Amino acid sequence: MVGYDYICVMNKRHPERALFDPSPPAAKAGRRDVRRRNTWLLLHLLQTEGPSSQAELARRSGLSPATVSGILQPFLEARILVEEGKAASGLGRRASMLAFNQRSTLTAGIYIDQEECEVGLVDLSARVIDRTCAGYPRYTEPHEVVELAAECLSELLDRNRVDRGALIGAGVAVPGLIDSKSGLVCVASNLGWRQVQLRALAERRLAVAVRVEHLGRAKARAEATWGRGKGCRNFVCLEIGSGIGAGVMADGRILRGAGAIAGEVGHTPIESAGPRCACGLMGCWEVFCASPAIRRRLAERLGSSQAGSVLSPNSSLADIGRAYEQADPVARDVIQATADYLARGLVGLIWNFDPEIIILTGPVVRDCPGLIEATRSILSGLQGARRFDVPLVAASQQADAAVVAASSIVSLRYVEELAAGEPQVRRVQLVAGG
Repeated sequence: MVGYDYICVMNKRHPERALFDPSPPAAKAGRRDVRRRNTWLLLHLLQTEGPSSQAELARRSGLSPATVSGILQPFLEARILVEEGKAASGLGRRASMLAFNQRSTLTAGIYIDQEECEVGLVDLSARVIDRTCAGYPRYTEPHEVVELAAECLSELLDRNRVDRGALIGAGVAVPGLIDSKSGLVCVASNLGWRQVQLRALAERRLAVAVRVEHLGRAKARAEATWGRGKGCRNFVCLEIGSGIGAGVMADGRILRGAGAIAGEVGHTPIESAGPRCACGLMGCWEVFCASPAIRRRLAERLGSSQAGSVLSPNSSLADIGRAYEQADPVARDVIQATADYLARGLVGLIWNFDPEIIILTGPVVRDCPGLIEATRSILSGLQGARRFDVPLVAASQQADAAVVAASSIVSLRYVEELAAGEPQVRRVQLVAGG
């Protein structure tokens, strides 16, 4: 089977047929292996492309209609798949559209940041049913954050009349050094967390199986599956929020590194005389480009001159972004300075990973979209041994990107397990107060 860390790229000569990378079928694959592989292909198409008719699945997969029907029938009988309306076009009788059952195969996506957690109900095709969020002071204790996330999840289940038994699991995306196998948060300096057994803590409170992953890697995998990284074998997905982290897709596989900490690029020093970072080093990239740096830069600019500016020291990132689009002088100064530092770090990423594309995501990019063009202009003007005009784009689904990425930690593995005939849905006892 294709592992969670790998991507599936499409055959450019025959886009209706998927090529599995990097492990092609064995020359003498048995019938059972072939069926598992074909099952994964059909479920993968439903997961990545959304509702489809059996005829469309046959065309896109290159399998016969009879094979498609035979493979999917057990999933229809088990109500894992359901008919969801009719095809909108075509002559004669309209075909039924198949989709994953939202009433029995939902995931919870939980994103934990410095001062806020977002929780969403997401189906296996990355469709967000509903989401909510809860705020808290910086450096809030892990068990308190998990409690808030549990309350948010209960609110969503009640509001949408969804039984907790419909959840196949919860994915938790966190910035920092994450051991995804054990669910341990080794260090999350911006949260003030060290050696937190987050998976165990969350499972006890949420009453569902939990997987924990680094935010940047989760977003990169989601972008490779549904977003701007689809079809790319080499790209960087850069998260810019309260800190900076990255998910790197290298030769079709998520890069984890020897200690599974690859992607913490925000702690790369770019100016030795810069401010001290939460990690302890001086002048890290994120102390110049993350949201606290932008707010600090705004206060400094307003302190020196407020002429013609609509901004105040309490202005939000969204306020800065809107003011920039309206040519506010202070906002333009703040964004241009941030773009300069962002470009410095991106040069290093381009040299080190040689990406086809760089995908920018996170609250800073969502609220200040003008930052992308400002940074792109700086990169395109650089001269050196190579060009630095690598496509710089915003991630898809900015508003829901975090919860979709978090939910994908569970949903992508679950579909692999379905195809193998071994879905691992563990039920966990709910503690008092749930």
